[in-house]
Amino acid sequence: MTMLKYAALLCTLLTLGCSATPVTHQGALGHSAAGATPLRVEGAHGPLSVQQTKEILARLKKSGPETSIFTRHLALEEEIAGSPLMTGNKVTLLIDGPATYKSMYAAIESAKKNINMETYSIEADEVGRRFAGALMEKQKTGVQVNLIYDSIGSLGTPRDFFEKLADSGVHVLEFNPINPLVLRKKWEAGRDHRKLLVIDGQIAFVGGVNISSVYSSGSFTRSKPRAKDAQPWRDTHIRIEGPVVSEFQKFFLTTWNGQKGEPLRSEIFFPQIGSKGNDVVRAISTQPIDHYSPIYITLISAINSAEIYAYITKAYFVPDAELLSALKNAADRKVDVRLLLPSKTDSDLVFYASRSY
Repeated sequence: MTMLKYAALLCTLLTLGCSATPVTHQGALGHSAAGATPLRVEGAHGPLSVQQTKEILARLKKSGPETSIFTRHLALEEEIAGSPLMTGNKVTLLIDGPATYKSMYAAIESAKKNINMETYSIEADEVGRRFAGALMEKQKTGVQVNLIYDSIGSLGTPRDFFEKLADSGVHVLEFNPINPLVLRKKWEAGRDHRKLLVIDGQIAFVGGVNISSVYSSGSFTRSKPRAKDAQPWRDTHIRIEGPVVSEFQKFFLTTWNGQKGEPLRSEIFFPQIGSKGNDVVRAISTQPIDHYSPIYITLISAINSAEIYAYITKAYFVPDAELLSALKNAADRKVDVRLLLPSKTDSDLVFYASRSY
């Protein structure tokens, strides 16, 4: 895997429960952390030796253009995230909803012990019903299914959609249920925007695709005619196999336990996983209750450390002063900075706010 692919994975392999505004850790980006925290690299059988770690990083450096991003960025990332780099993984990029759903369905059908799913939005449309049917079918065969959905993100989904899942034996948990008796700001304070699916502790899916028919059309093929107000959505997901999947299981369990879900036998979620490939991955999580966003800090750090290029695609681009400064400074350093933004959106307010920059 080239250094540039690795840098892209750092930006992609992130699961998050978003708060309304990303907050950075005061002072975290104001100094170089290089050398402050020893870099950790773990494999299928635990932590690697210092020499093995050096060899992994040297291999990554050799496979891409000359850059010092490793020494400038990875140490800070280690300090902020607290999770190790993990080798022995296989990462597959899934472009668009159709490729994502096809891979997810196949993984669900292959499940033998448990399925953990966390999503911001699951709709009671064709795609949502197919997912629900697949999950209930696996539950009938003895595979325990655990589902977390966000209260706001799935606000339009009928209650009986989830009741049917629960009646089949699926453990269903609503994230931060809406309570009309509390202040609006209180129940909007934390929403779970994570889209995560973990199969048998062996395969993980993470990215931007919710469970909805709006993702059913591909970006590069002609789709069936749609109503004027029903534009297809474009998003990206990834499939991960290997030791780092255990980190994503931990993220799921943290959310489940934090929301007072029914006690789960967590020990069955962490099977021994051998090496599945050569990809080196660090999994980073943000929770709505965090005082600052580790993901946001690492993204700003990556941009600040960029020497060759910084390519960013965003559905909603309303940068705060810190992100704006990082992008401008990178361009001033002759870094090739590119933004890929939508020409159509579901939020006119965000669209015009984005264009103002």
